[in-house]
Amino acid sequence: MKMKKAFTLMEVNLAILIMAGGILSVVGLYSLGFRETRQSSEDVAATAYADAVISPLATALSATNIKWSVFRSLPNYPKASGWGAYFNSEGVPVNNPDSIARGVFDGVMGKVSSAAEGSLGFSASWPSASSGGLSAGLVVMHEADSPVVKIAFRAAKLPNMLLASPLYYTEVRFQGLPEK
Repeated sequence: MKMKKAFTLMEVNLAILIMAGGILSVVGLYSLGFRETRQSSEDVAATAYADAVISPLATALSATNIKWSVFRSLPNYPKASGWGAYFNSEGVPVNNPDSIARGVFDGVMGKVSSAAEGSLGFSASWPSASSGGLSAGLVVMHEADSPVVKIAFRAAKLPNMLLASPLYYTEVRFQGLPEK
């Protein structure tokens, strides 16, 4: 009698086990892919938001029709507390950091635009349309008599994750009018 060639039950079970391991690995990668896609879209939105906030500030601060006396007297925004303004007295992040960031933006733009000789040539307002649903934090640092202003920006989906998000930073040097 001639025997037919066939797979044993052990070989079939081993093949199913190997295939199941491969399928489960691929399925596990889907959640990683979804998370990375979400994070990537948040990063792109934060970068666009940072550009929409920092660009007008840098343009206004580097205007050539601002006097040195105005530039050198720019204070820190938020006043004297920097990133600490985004926390309450117990160290818990505030619920609405956007209002603080808008205050910083409006404070700097108001001081610079009102002190410019003539007009800045543009008007800027807080770019809420480009926020992408993100909460923002903005700090403008300036040491007295320094020709450099430092601008730092962060944006996160949740307000309590603001300081864990990437920092967008630039420095602006004085390019305005010397005192007469």
